[in-house]
Amino acid sequence: MKKLKTTLVALFAACLSLSAQELQQPLEEVPMSNRGYALLKTGEIVEGRILTTSSTRGITRVKLEDEFGKSHTISAENMHEFAVAMNAAVRLQFANERGSSVKKLLSKNQPTAKPTDYLIFRNTSINGEKELLLQLLNPGFDEQFEVFYDPFARKTTALEGQYITWTGDKHRAYFVSKNGGPLVKVKKGNYKKTFGQLFGDCSQLAGTRKPRLQDLGQHIALYSAACPFQ
Repeated sequence: MKKLKTTLVALFAACLSLSAQELQQPLEEVPMSNRGYALLKTGEIVEGRILTTSSTRGITRVKLEDEFGKSHTISAENMHEFAVAMNAAVRLQFANERGSSVKKLLSKNQPTAKPTDYLIFRNTSINGEKELLLQLLNPGFDEQFEVFYDPFARKTTALEGQYITWTGDKHRAYFVSKNGGPLVKVKKGNYKKTFGQLFGDCSQLAGTRKPRLQDLGQHIALYSAACPFQ
């Protein structure tokens, strides 16, 4: 009974915080002439102005200028994380793109959570291939699951601004890593199957009928609250 009560309390707390556990809207292009930092695998942090980035399916290399004017070219293989600062101009652009006219372009399946301080790109590998950096869409609740933006996911339009470009219409696919494991591609057409693969070991979620891709962030929050040690 005590265990059941503890579980119910955890689930209730998770339900109260679901609004905060939303996936961020994916970034289509990295804003240039903006500040950021690179966390190297050695533990060193290189902070400064973003000069350039190189990308294939994800970011493969970044170039930063530090406070002394020295430039640093860093490959994805040497980084654990790359972060782009959300400055006032980017926040304003984000707010403008949430206007009523833009909302008509966004479907209910499009994640719309607003970043706070930084947009995070984290080191990973698709199908065991070359390391690259993909945008992490669930910073703040990524202890068990990491949800990454798939830049090749199909989309119909993009919303462009002076500093930042956000993907338009539905975002159709993600890459999800569970407990640091290989990436699993998750999309609307296979979510029922991959839902069991990702959350089936948690009894509080295993019986979910007709899971929806748009609720992925909420499913992660519930799993983290109900089955934190799985």
